Amino acid sequence: MRVNMQSGKHLCLVGLGNIGSHIVPHLARMPGVGRVTLIDRDVYETHNLVGQDIAAADVGEAKALVQSRRIERVNPELSVEAIVDSVENVPLGALRCDVILAGLDSRRARQTVNERAWYLGIPWVDGGVETDGLLARTTVYIPGQNQGCLECDWNSSDYEAIEQRYPCGSGSADARATHAPSSLGALAASLVSIEAGLLLSGARDPDVGGHSMLLDAKHHQYYPTRLVFNPKCLMPGHLASPAAVVEECPGDATLGEILANAQHLRVLGQSFITALTCPHCGCRREELRLQASFGTAPAMTCDRCGDEMVSTGFDMTDELESTTLPVRFLASSLRDLGIRHGDVFRVSGPDGVTRNLEVTDGRHPSTERATEREEERSKQR
Repeated sequence: MRVNMQSGKHLCLVGLGNIGSHIVPHLARMPGVGRVTLIDRDVYETHNLVGQDIAAADVGEAKALVQSRRIERVNPELSVEAIVDSVENVPLGALRCDVILAGLDSRRARQTVNERAWYLGIPWVDGGVETDGLLARTTVYIPGQNQGCLECDWNSSDYEAIEQRYPCGSGSADARATHAPSSLGALAASLVSIEAGLLLSGARDPDVGGHSMLLDAKHHQYYPTRLVFNPKCLMPGHLASPAAVVEECPGDATLGEILANAQHLRVLGQSFITALTCPHCGCRREELRLQASFGTAPAMTCDRCGDEMVSTGFDMTDELESTTLPVRFLASSLRDLGIRHGDVFRVSGPDGVTRNLEVTDGRHPSTERATEREEERSKQR
């Protein structure tokens, strides 16, 4: 007999490797969960069979698609969305849920999840392992102006250890694999899942704040810690108001309409490309497009030599200003500028009043591509 667990609770899991692949079956069976979003840009490889909860037939398949099928087999009544992309590229609105879970080996990706969670005012649970010491860790972050976040505990060496990502590249920076045994990943996954369940049930008091628990499996010890807010925290938006309340905005609205009574526009967590350069002849062309959607658009070629044009770090901005924008871009729709379904942008006027708007039509491109691949796979079966 199948138990109906549909109740509208929404969990988002980022990272489907050593920890995340073991979290998936727990989510499928968790009481009160009706919807799950899975995010991972990678495919399973042969060496993943040793430490991750997959079968040989999964090798070569996108991780998010493999695990979405797995959830559907365990509980067909759950609504599952698979996003095959790096979390840095995912629109902020796609992470809007009740609790975010993360099993990541990338410091930059964890930094991104932390920033997004604070933007949205959503608690998130981070799982980690340390192979040599057989250590499993789970940390619960409760967003708030006076709550400790991931970066509150970081020092200069932590920032130096962030994987580098270059503007002309695509996706996420590569992180070093942990090579953790399956049993250790499963242990961390269980701890993360327990914390998610406690948050969903209300057993964790959000006013108490975040906490961390380190389990030393080798020496049978555990070490609980309370998170402390650091007034010198470098995370952007730690003290800003969350974008929990938004207004809906259609993708065909023009930039001019949006900026009619505002001066500044910022897509939360994303940057804009303002020009393209030909690496062959140096020709430069003024353009405007959201960086995260640049790879999904048709390639732009140089009028002079025909080579493909790229973006550079010199021609990017986090914020658009109405007084400095070329007039021709004001007639462009948000969709034409690469602003996608789920992207949340903040506009502010001369009086300092801000509004949060979210594009609510269409789907994230990687979700559409994942759906197309899954439909093709079904036809082949």
